[in-house]
Amino acid sequence: MTVNKYPQLLLLGDSILQYTSYLPHGVSFGAGLAEHCIRRLDVINRGLSGYNTANVLVILEDLIPSTVSAKVDYLLVLLGSNDACLPQSPSKQHVALDKYRENLRTILTHPSITAHSPKILLVTPPPVNEVHLQENDFEKGYSELTRVQKVTAQYAGVVRELATEFKDKNVVQVDLWTALMKEGARLTPGYVDDGKMIGTLEKGDNPGLRSLLLDGLHLTAAGYKVFLDEVVPVVGPEWAQESELEPNWIFPHWSTALRIDRS
Repeated sequence: MTVNKYPQLLLLGDSILQYTSYLPHGVSFGAGLAEHCIRRLDVINRGLSGYNTANVLVILEDLIPSTVSAKVDYLLVLLGSNDACLPQSPSKQHVALDKYRENLRTILTHPSITAHSPKILLVTPPPVNEVHLQENDFEKGYSELTRVQKVTAQYAGVVRELATEFKDKNVVQVDLWTALMKEGARLTPGYVDDGKMIGTLEKGDNPGLRSLLLDGLHLTAAGYKVFLDEVVPVVGPEWAQESELEPNWIFPHWSTALRIDRS
């Protein structure tokens, strides 16, 4: 008898992914993604709050299952929000931009990952809303901002560069930074594009980004909805063409499933 195993969609990253299983305001990215993948892929969350690329590289072999124990068909990588902390940040999470690029490239080419030949969704880190983030940083006792928009934008740019570099190696870009910035602008009453980035202290508090970012950094339910809408179209796009009665599930539709009491 053939042993069927569910392949995996593995989420690898920081708190932005760890928190996808939470239910803020009745919306869960994790549940939405699991529903999209139901009976086709097991969604495995390896989001680790506070981690940067340097942290992940130490334990990468422990986070990715061996090909004997599982098959990773999709790998979603979202790292950079912590790497992009300013060098003087008291959190000491900063990873220099060139080192961040090197670390991401090492992750993408790591043997534990390439052994699975997965489709890799490489996600840009989300933007910040500096006024909102500053409020929370000051509440933590920090004397200055831990992150700024223009720096986070540079780290998002590195992800785009690598997605282009690796596009022929089954790497797909998911531009969360741009999607949230566009939605933030759309949700801002009277928004006029003056060529300056929203979410900076110079531009002032942005109500659109405030509605998408829980604390100026992490995502709200509305923010996760934007994220989900970016991810779903690139996971199993061919599924929409399948017959409802004969979908390509791991185990078949009930109407054709084997029964122990029938031959």
